[in-house]
Amino acid sequence: MLSKNHPKNFKLDIQMNVKHIANQLSAISTILEDESADLYGDLSPSAVAALIAMKRAPGISIGTVAKEVRLSHSATVRLIDRLEKDWLVRRLRRRGREVMVELTVRGQRRAEEVSEARNKSASQLLEGLDDTGLEQMSALFSRVLQLSQTPTCTRFCETDPLNPVVEQELETA
Repeated sequence: MLSKNHPKNFKLDIQMNVKHIANQLSAISTILEDESADLYGDLSPSAVAALIAMKRAPGISIGTVAKEVRLSHSATVRLIDRLEKDWLVRRLRRRGREVMVELTVRGQRRAEEVSEARNKSASQLLEGLDDTGLEQMSALFSRVLQLSQTPTCTRFCETDPLNPVVEQELETA
């Protein structure tokens, strides 16, 4: 066992723990992605992210969708073409050079389905935790998200993961 009295050993121990925790986080991410992908059906993860982005912001520009889903503008236009062909999305008016898009009723329903499926998969992983464990997990996740400074990490989220008040308001509405 490494001793905390020896700074070199303590530093090595911490680094081993960080690697182990990172590995655990990667495994959890893989579980969520695998279970979610099974529920997407014929939709790609980029299509799901685009539907959820359009659900969060009706009348969104294709350029904004491209930034949200981390695709080039031309790849996003092709994605929108496919979603439009499946009656999930419709193009709206132009605003300057930007083409605006929104979900159809069918697209809204599909966005709800995939979003609920993702949340259900994540919720199932947390079922064994008590209130204290959930509070600790939320605090840790909030801190990691604050440190990440990756704006596109929320592309599969219906609401802001750093703002639990919004979540509670939605549940009571």
